Amino acid sequence: MNTDDLIEALACDARRVPPGRAGWRVVCCTGMALVAATAVVWLTLGLRPDLGVVVGDASFLMRQAYTLSIAGFAALLLLRLGQPGAPVRLPLVGLAVTVTVILIAVVVEQSTLSGAGRVDAWLGQSWRSCTLRVVAISLVATPFIFVAAQRLAPLRPTLAGFVAGLVASAVAASAYGLFCPEATVSFMAGWYSLGMLVAGAIGAGVGRFLLRW
Repeated sequence: MNTDDLIEALACDARRVPPGRAGWRVVCCTGMALVAATAVVWLTLGLRPDLGVVVGDASFLMRQAYTLSIAGFAALLLLRLGQPGAPVRLPLVGLAVTVTVILIAVVVEQSTLSGAGRVDAWLGQSWRSCTLRVVAISLVATPFIFVAAQRLAPLRPTLAGFVAGLVASAVAASAYGLFCPEATVSFMAGWYSLGMLVAGAIGAGVGRFLLRW
């Protein structure tokens, strides 16, 4: 049997995968991760008592826009990484633009403050616990994202694992924002982002083994 015959014989029973199934799986798993993370925040920390009031505040909306944008673009990047040959430019540009906008907002905010006010904007009242909580909540969301990632075929499992951890921690950060009383962009850009990077590093370590094929 020559090579072409062997390939044809192996592929004869292959089932056609409906187009878009992988994308819908990533979307659904990301949505379930967000629901799970929100439930954990609600049951363990509780929601802000003034949530109904602050939900329209610019600081709250910016925090949610930041975390959900990171989650969305990272999920798209995970999907593209899991499809060898798929372009990754769009999600990378999206992530870069999101981070750039937040950094500009931090610069603007810091320019309006001076002395102790700048330090207070960075540290807030909960900097010691924020990053740890984001990472801890992301551990609940991570299994959902890895379920989707394991059905893909990433050529770089460590990188895919990092991105999966980034998705999980971004939805965790969004959920944590329903409890967090901090209002400054500087705090969010510092401690939320650190939590997402730590969770991403954990995901990279896990992905190195779980996402190999």
